[in-house]
Amino acid sequence: MTADLGLDTSSAGASDHSTSGAGLRVLLVWCPQWSVVAVRRAQGIASDAQLALVDKGVVVASSAAALEEGVTPGLRVRQAQHRCPDMTVLPYDPALELAAFEPVMRAIEEKVPGIHLVRPGLAAVRAQGPSRFYGGDRAAAHTLLTHLQARVDHPVRVAVADGLFAAEQAAYTTTDDSPVAHVPRGESATFLAHLPVDTLDREVADGRMSNVLRRMGIRTLGDLAALPRADVHARFGASGLRAHRLAGGVDVPALAPRAVPQDLTVEATLDPGSDQVEHIVAVCQPQVDALMSRLTAAALLCHGLRIVMRTEAGRVHRRLWQHPWHFTANEVLDRVRWQLQDVAADDGSEDDSLHRAVVSVRIEPESVDAAAHHAPGLWGDRPDEHVVQTLTGLQHQLGHHGVLVSTVSGGRLLDERRVLRPWGDALPDRWERRLEQPWPGTVPGPAPATVFAQARPVQVLGADREAVSVDDRSEVRTPPAWFVPTGDAPRPVTAWAGPWPVRQRWWRAHRAFNRFQLVDGREQAWLLLTDGRDWWAEARYD
Repeated sequence: MTADLGLDTSSAGASDHSTSGAGLRVLLVWCPQWSVVAVRRAQGIASDAQLALVDKGVVVASSAAALEEGVTPGLRVRQAQHRCPDMTVLPYDPALELAAFEPVMRAIEEKVPGIHLVRPGLAAVRAQGPSRFYGGDRAAAHTLLTHLQARVDHPVRVAVADGLFAAEQAAYTTTDDSPVAHVPRGESATFLAHLPVDTLDREVADGRMSNVLRRMGIRTLGDLAALPRADVHARFGASGLRAHRLAGGVDVPALAPRAVPQDLTVEATLDPGSDQVEHIVAVCQPQVDALMSRLTAAALLCHGLRIVMRTEAGRVHRRLWQHPWHFTANEVLDRVRWQLQDVAADDGSEDDSLHRAVVSVRIEPESVDAAAHHAPGLWGDRPDEHVVQTLTGLQHQLGHHGVLVSTVSGGRLLDERRVLRPWGDALPDRWERRLEQPWPGTVPGPAPATVFAQARPVQVLGADREAVSVDDRSEVRTPPAWFVPTGDAPRPVTAWAGPWPVRQRWWRAHRAFNRFQLVDGREQAWLLLTDGRDWWAEARYD
C-alpha cells in the first residue's frame, strides 16, 4: 500500500513528472530503529528483548519492549534502569551501525545509483532518474521497496517528497501495512504545516530555537512558515533562515553520492563446531587468504578489522583490532588465535580448548585505505624488518600481551602518562591521549628516565632520624636529611626541591599528594610522592 498522507493524488501521474514546484525531488529509504536493529543482530539479541543504547550516560535509542516500559531517548541511565530493571544496556556504536548498513546501501545501488548517506539507517537518492526509468515516483518507490524486501530481513520504508527534510518526515508516517509514503510535487509545505516546531531540532544549529518559538506562540511548522522570512532571519540568524525554508518546503539539499564500499567480509563456517583453537585457525586460513587477495585486487590495505565469533550456544564474541600500519595474512590469523585464547581464558580454561564450540568466524574489514597512500618513503615507515620479525616471534611465544610498546599520554602521575599496548596494535591517537590539556601538577621537565610500574615505599627522615611530614598547607615541618630506599641503608640527602602539590579529582575525596625531587649521597636523583606521612618513589633520574 501507498500512504498519500491525506493529500489529493487524483492527478498523480502528472504530479510525478511535472516540472513545477520548488525543491529537489528525493527518494528516501528508512530502516526503523536502525541503531537497535544493528546492535541486536550483531549481538544475537532477541527482537522482543528490552534493550537500550547509551552514550555518555544518556539513552540514545531503545527497543520497542523498552519503549513500552517508558525508556525513551534522552533519559539518564539510572532513570531508565529504574523504569526497566531487567533491561540490557549496551554502548552506542556508530561504527557498528554504519558497517551493518553497508549491505543495505549495496542493495539500493543495485536498483538506483548515486546514494547519499544521511546517517546509518537513512539513505536518499535523487528521484528524477528512477521516476523516469520506472514510470513515476510511486513505481520507483515500490520497485525499490520490493527489491530491498527480497534482500534484507528487517523492516524497510520508502518515501518520496520535495526535499530531504520532507521526505524524511514522510517516511516517519509509514507503517508495516503502508510502507511507502508519497507527497505530491509542490505539496511538501502543506504536509509539513501540522508538524511541531520540535521537528527542526535535528536540522538547525540553534537547539534552543524551538523553545523560543513555542514561547512566542509559534507551535507548528505552518505557523513558522507564515512569518516573514526576513523577520525570522533577523531574529535567529542563519539557523532561523534555514528553519523557515524547511518549514515552507523550500529544501534544495546537496545530495552527495557516496561510493558504497566493496563487501570484503569473509566468513569461515565450522560444521560441526570446534573447540580447538589451532583447528579453528586452520579453517580460517583459506578465508583470510581470500580476503588478502580481494584487498590486493582492489589496491587496498586494511588497518582495522572486526572479528565476530559465534558459538553453538548462540553467544557472540566481537572485537575490533587495529594495526599501526596494515594487516598481513599471518597477522590476521594471529588476531583470530588471540581472540580465541581470550575467549578460552574468559571461560576459565587452563589450556587452549574452548568450553563452547565455535561454529563461525567472520572477519569484517572496517578501516581500509588505498595502497597508494601508504607507499614506503625513502627511509621507510615501519621499524626495521629484523626488529619486526624478532618482536613478532617473541609475541608468538609469549602471547598477545607478552610484548608491549608504549606512548606518552596526558595525566598528572607518571604511571598515568604511560600507555602500553601489545605490539602490532595501533597506539591511541593524540586526541585520545589528551596531551593538549593543561594537566596542572605534572612533573616539570626534564622527565625521569625510569618510571616504576608501581610506586615503591621509601622513607625520608630528618636530621633527628624522625620521619619528615608535610602538613595540609604543603609546608615541610622538618627538612629532609636522610633517604632510605626499600631494603637499603640510609643515604644522606645532598639536595632536594619541593613540594609541588598534586591535586586531582577533589570531588571524589581522593588523597592529596605532594611531589618532591631529591638527590642522595650516591648522586642518584629521585622523584618522590607523599601524602603527608608516607613516602613513595615514583621514578628515578638515571
